[in-house]
Amino acid sequence: MDFTHRHTFDAGLDKVIELFANPEFAERRATLGGSGEGESWIDGTVDGEFTISIRRVVPATSIPSEFRSFVGKDLHVRYTEVWQAPTEDDRVGTFAVEIVGSPGHAAGALGLTPRGDQTDFLATGEVKVSIPLFGSMVERVIVDAVLKGLSQELAFADSWLAR
Repeated sequence: MDFTHRHTFDAGLDKVIELFANPEFAERRATLGGSGEGESWIDGTVDGEFTISIRRVVPATSIPSEFRSFVGKDLHVRYTEVWQAPTEDDRVGTFAVEIVGSPGHAAGALGLTPRGDQTDFLATGEVKVSIPLFGSMVERVIVDAVLKGLSQELAFADSWLAR
């Protein structure tokens, strides 16, 4: 199941990408929307390619009860974001989301494009779940969770940038 999410930051591209590469910000991202348990790593530099790895624990109560038997009490989520070196006009990357022990994952592309004093963010991706009969229903749940998580993280980024 495909999805798209758009957002506009009230900050220039340099400030936004510096925020994404900030270890303190990454650590806070790791605990958003979950049980407060999380950790993050950043490899590389904002001037070149860099990777953000986030591990978090999300209570299974965040998904509909009919799907909790597939995942157990908590969801252990691995998130990886890879940003390519800057180009003249924008910054692009990829992401992958894995729920450990579940038969589904999400992956896609990320983009940051400057627009004056603002920066447009675009995430496009696909969720795949390999459960016979119920796969498409679970995909919808995961897409909703990914979009909700993105909205929460981007709102947190907005508040961080506003400080």
